[in-house]
Amino acid sequence: MMDNRLLRAEHYNTHFDPDAYVKTYYTDLDDTYQSGVLPFVLKGEHDVFKSGDVKGRRLLDIGTGPVPHSVIPAVPFVQDIYLTDFSAANRKYLYDALFGSGKQDYSNIFEFLVNLSDKSQPWTKFSDDLKDKVRGIFPCDLLQDDIFKGSYFPLFDVITTSFCMDVAPPDVETYGKIAKEISKYLKIGGHLVVVGEFDATYYVVGEHKFFCLNKSAGEVKSCWKNAGFSIQSWNQMDASEKCEDNDFGGNYVMHCIKES
Repeated sequence: MMDNRLLRAEHYNTHFDPDAYVKTYYTDLDDTYQSGVLPFVLKGEHDVFKSGDVKGRRLLDIGTGPVPHSVIPAVPFVQDIYLTDFSAANRKYLYDALFGSGKQDYSNIFEFLVNLSDKSQPWTKFSDDLKDKVRGIFPCDLLQDDIFKGSYFPLFDVITTSFCMDVAPPDVETYGKIAKEISKYLKIGGHLVVVGEFDATYYVVGEHKFFCLNKSAGEVKSCWKNAGFSIQSWNQMDASEKCEDNDFGGNYVMHCIKES
């Protein structure tokens, strides 16, 4: 039976099922809207990185969850990758999948991205390069003053985040404050890649509904501009049909440069 409560940040350590999330949102790569979100996101991320202009030594991914899809397109363009997440279960799932006995190999994501770029390389080479470059999977709580819980990080050349900013902030004002806090970890002239949704209130994982911050595309752009970023590209896909697992109005991939 579906639990119709809207679960929030604190519930990610008690009610969030990483395996159910992966199976629901990261398995199919067909052209229906729900399944089409993943190819839209992957192609959008690939397009940001394919020019080679978005690069650097260190990349930080905020709220990686159980799937490292937001950093896979960046693998050829950075040397050190730092993954983070609030949920201990997500961090363990991610670690097991990348380095341990986890069954999830993300092969569908790697194969999709290889087909967009260098088809001469097997997807396993892409996967091996990611594993070689990951420097750790760290705790992260965007609602705390010390969002990385005491972990010391140098300034990064690239920051990526996918859907995390849609579920952590309780309101748009907090979203804007978190954007400013994230900017402190990025070098001036550094690149930010944000994947998210707009006009949504929830998404389903297993038998649970999780809160989404209901915000417009304009509010998203405004928050990042106010945090010192210049938007370089915004790629948007509107929802063309209703889904059982979420009420997203649309999704976007945004590339910014930190100006101040």
